[in-house]
Amino acid sequence: MPLIKMKPVQMKSKLPALPYPSLPSLRWQRTLHFFLGLGVVTCMPALAAEGDVFRPYVGYSFSYDENVSGISDADRRRRDLSDSDLSDTSHRADAGLAINKRISQQVLSAKLNLAHITSDRLGTLNNKDLLGNWNWHVGDHVEGNLGASYVQALSPYVNLDAPDIDNDEPNLRTQRREFFDASWLLHPSWRLRGGLSRDKLSYDVNSAGDRDEVTSEVGMDYLAASKSTFGVQLRHTRGDLPNSPILANSYDQNEIKGKVNWLLTGKTQLQFLGGYVQRKHDSDSTRDFNGPNARLIAQWKPTGKVGVTLSGWREIGALDQDEIGSPENLTASYALNQGIGVGSTWDLTSKIRLDGQLRRETSDYRGAESGGKDTFRTASIKLVYRPTDHLQLAALAHRRIRDSSDGDRTPNTGLMLSSRYEF
Repeated sequence: MPLIKMKPVQMKSKLPALPYPSLPSLRWQRTLHFFLGLGVVTCMPALAAEGDVFRPYVGYSFSYDENVSGISDADRRRRDLSDSDLSDTSHRADAGLAINKRISQQVLSAKLNLAHITSDRLGTLNNKDLLGNWNWHVGDHVEGNLGASYVQALSPYVNLDAPDIDNDEPNLRTQRREFFDASWLLHPSWRLRGGLSRDKLSYDVNSAGDRDEVTSEVGMDYLAASKSTFGVQLRHTRGDLPNSPILANSYDQNEIKGKVNWLLTGKTQLQFLGGYVQRKHDSDSTRDFNGPNARLIAQWKPTGKVGVTLSGWREIGALDQDEIGSPENLTASYALNQGIGVGSTWDLTSKIRLDGQLRRETSDYRGAESGGKDTFRTASIKLVYRPTDHLQLAALAHRRIRDSSDGDRTPNTGLMLSSRYEF
């Protein structure tokens, strides 16, 4: 019987071509549609190798802040401000993509997040986060990381015209980081490590807080058979504050510290990093610091559903965005921070988790001309619900009180409802 030749049927697809303009020119709606489209693709059979990740996600959150500008009680009375003058509500929409790709021993990872924020008082804001990392390996004994990140976040608002609360402006903080680190397993029980990084922080409104830090580090660890590690490290940091009112705020900082990760039992772990720190400023020795710095963290998991973390610290550090906003601290290059904290997590069910935290910290502005201290007390509680493997819902409430050495107090309470869906 002769063979019958069948003419193959050609299927023609009329899918429209996707436009690919540069990200900064995309409108938010088009960006969201783009990531939703990626989610549809990832719902199809996976084309990537096992262990690879290509995960788009979207999120939405609603926030309320009773004192978004950080106005103290004394300033509030002086300016005769009501609760409605201080509070703000905002809506935030996120779209992002997480990628993780393994090629032999090498692991490449990246993350992109775009956010669109609508505030009742400040209108519309857009920011983005970018992160890339190469976890490189040379043989079985040498490995490290090479990467960079770009993160934008909204800091507490800055009031540029003190008599008028309506002149508050959003203070967008941008942090850039480039880093390289390497470790060499000299022996099954000994590891040599080192790294170099640069961190650059800038503020759109309050540029007095801008800083640029370059840090180099080298260390040696002993690796115990119990998987605990005990080591020592040396670190040098060169810090510049280009927009500081005081030229002497640029500095060199040297540290020698012990580093311990001690697995006491299957339920208890201790982490310690502490030693001696010396900071010298370029031209004003009265701002210099010499003394011990340490941080201790104890983690205890009495059951499979409950975890408790205790922490204590005494460290010098850069001023955070709240402290930078205080006029008396604009001349400070650092604060000596001492505090304690306790946190707990409780898995109520396989889908519901409850988190809580209490924290008390005192910041001593030794690097400032006028000195001064602030004490921060913070309490927060968070409920997380995961109805499916892809969807997470959360509710967060927090209370924060700042007491200054001049007797002034700045209270603040906030609430947030958030959701996140991973495709």
